[in-house]
Amino acid sequence: MNFFQKQKQSLARDLQTMKKLSFKQKLRFLLDYYRGYVFAFFGVCLISFYLLDVYLETQRETVLEGFFSNDDENRFPAQSLAKEMEERLKLAPGQQVIFDDSLYVQLGSSDDYQAASQSKIVAYVSARELDFLVTTEELTRYYSKSFLLLDLDELLPPDLKEKLENQLYRAVDGSGQEKACAVSLAGSRFYEGADPDETAPHYLMALSYTEHQDALIQFLEYAFESSSFISPSERNTASGFISDFSTSSSVASPDSTRNP
Repeated sequence: MNFFQKQKQSLARDLQTMKKLSFKQKLRFLLDYYRGYVFAFFGVCLISFYLLDVYLETQRETVLEGFFSNDDENRFPAQSLAKEMEERLKLAPGQQVIFDDSLYVQLGSSDDYQAASQSKIVAYVSARELDFLVTTEELTRYYSKSFLLLDLDELLPPDLKEKLENQLYRAVDGSGQEKACAVSLAGSRFYEGADPDETAPHYLMALSYTEHQDALIQFLEYAFESSSFISPSERNTASGFISDFSTSSSVASPDSTRNP
């Protein structure tokens, strides 16, 4: 008699026994003798659902993926931003936008969470999956020296480029070429109502390999379309929009462009 025949006979005997028991006694019997089977069944179900979810995710097309790091003031709520961008882009079934605002990096820190955040950023860039990174001034300078970045002068359409001209951070990126490596989000919808003298803005960097340039442009248009933005001519006499770093040879045009 094989294993399954034995189990079938044992189950038949147990069913006969349970007919003679009260409801409470039946529950007790099941908990005592079939607890392991129940847990195993639910365990198999959970694993199956997880594997199915992973499979379905791999079948979806990601049209834009971005990370927001060191978001202490919750200016970039990833889930709601992703939903808004999916609506704006009018995605088809099976397409998605993925944003992550859970990362936090501090240079030189040995904290496990920060080390894991740094590793995730580097891993996604190495795998060429990340389209853009939004982070602090300090990390913008740090990453721009090592990552291969998209030149925002070439990416931005003329009207948006003029609007953001004095928001651009120009430097030499990991390729050794001088370019517009990042754009300050100080004048965007994410900083509406913020005191520019007391609030350090985040910057957006786009990775050079991204194939989602149209979606990235739409994200930038969304970021700046409804903000009370100062025009380039007005901004030349204004202060506080971008924190000045020490002047270096990497600045493309000191008179019209500031480093973050």
